[in-house]
Amino acid sequence: MARRHLLIPLIAFCVALAAPAFAQSRRAEMRGAWMGNGYNRDWPAIMGSLKDNGFNALFPNLCIGAMAYYPSKVLVPAPGGTPGRDELAEAVKAAKQNGVELHLWRINWALWGVPKDTIAKLEAAGRLQRNAKGQLGREDPDVTVDWLCPSNAENRRLEKDAMVEAVRNYDIAGIQFDYMRFPNGNYCYCDNCKSEFQKSAKVTVTRWPEDVQQGGAHYDQWQSWRRGLITSLAIDISEECHRIKPQIFVSLAAWPDLNDAYNSVAQEWPLWVKKGILDFICPMDYTKSKDDLVNNQLPGQLEQVHGAIPLYAGLGAFVMDSPGQLTDQIQATRDSGADGFLAFAYFSGDLHKWLPELHRSVTAADPYPMPHWSPMPQFTFAGPAVGAAKSETPPKTVAAGQQLQVGVTIGPPAAAVSAEERASTEQAAAVLRQAAGGRTPVGGYQPGFPQPSATEETPRISGRIVAESSSGTTLAVMGAFEGEMGVPRTFRVIAPEGPFRIAVYGTAPYGEGKRDFVTRSILLTGVKPPPK
Repeated sequence: MARRHLLIPLIAFCVALAAPAFAQSRRAEMRGAWMGNGYNRDWPAIMGSLKDNGFNALFPNLCIGAMAYYPSKVLVPAPGGTPGRDELAEAVKAAKQNGVELHLWRINWALWGVPKDTIAKLEAAGRLQRNAKGQLGREDPDVTVDWLCPSNAENRRLEKDAMVEAVRNYDIAGIQFDYMRFPNGNYCYCDNCKSEFQKSAKVTVTRWPEDVQQGGAHYDQWQSWRRGLITSLAIDISEECHRIKPQIFVSLAAWPDLNDAYNSVAQEWPLWVKKGILDFICPMDYTKSKDDLVNNQLPGQLEQVHGAIPLYAGLGAFVMDSPGQLTDQIQATRDSGADGFLAFAYFSGDLHKWLPELHRSVTAADPYPMPHWSPMPQFTFAGPAVGAAKSETPPKTVAAGQQLQVGVTIGPPAAAVSAEERASTEQAAAVLRQAAGGRTPVGGYQPGFPQPSATEETPRISGRIVAESSSGTTLAVMGAFEGEMGVPRTFRVIAPEGPFRIAVYGTAPYGEGKRDFVTRSILLTGVKPPPK
């Protein structure tokens, strides 16, 4: 019996030693967490925990509606702060010390926690949204909180100034839109919306709001106008943030249901991707079910983004019962073709307690470089593997065992290329990843990779291209390259069987120096042809 008691801890010890060998961790991805608001956070401890457990980014919520948790000339102070303490400055300092990217998470429009006297002034000025019954958000059980109206010029100015101020005054890596939308399809029917819509659409609404509701004479124009209010401001803010700080990363916590995003909350985020105003996107895919994530949510989102920018899946750790559920969903995002994940949220649920368990399984590998660091990529696919597969544009399946020809351009296309290089790209059968058919980044260039002047030498890059599994295992090394950014190159590989991506690992100019990058194509599947 004594021997048996000794054997049990010995087995446990051996299993613990073996655990890292069974870990399924992919390098070079976003591993981030959102974090709710609050004062007097122990930022060094938070950032240290993230770093020690393989995470590389934090998105703290320190900027909500009309208030901020840091000194602002645009927003009122959030209540309850410690005099003289700048919560965002403390967070930035600790993030830099631990090599963690800090992206300021801003809640747009919604006035969660904003002081009552501030809300009263906004209401008196007619700046709050109202539903079809004339109710404010706090009077509506489906909304519960007041929202600023996007048609109001002062509110639009506040949103822009708040985000630009943070970018200008703090050394943050990025800033994220959230709630950049309407609460639901029943908003906003305030007097200003009626007036501004009539001017914009050049119509007179005789029955308000019936004529702009579903079935009404002006419904389609109304819906287009609502979406335009949100999209136009997002474009304006992104362009100004990038103008002030070209290396800033602008992102969106995106409404996950594409139909509701378009028809209800008026957040037409696929158009934002095409217009190049986002550097990455984070759909809020909060579900307990891994099957729901991989069957109902991610496929449509990845199809809309189409590889133009990285997609980092937003995972709802707060609705999960165990770290095992989150581990399964992290692996599922990789298998589906996402470029990383953000978990919601640090200190919401038990996520902060689960980090060591995640590190033992899915976050052990080096998370750097992150995909949004890459200059603008373009992939083209051709060759027998494409021709032999089912006809698709772009191809999602290729013929396993056949030669796949991959055209790759890293960075904006060079002004002039040789006839041979041009011919090689014209052979490409389908563009998998390209600008704003594709994407045209602000100013024509990916943030951090400025366009050279006519007298400057074209920036140079170096790296290697591989075919890898969805979990990051190298299946084939396709070649190395070194030369000018924006020059197309062609590589060949025998298409493997099963899911795979083409990945480029390299080094490119960044600011006054250089930085490593990774970029991956959309997910392909190598399929064995049926026997004849």
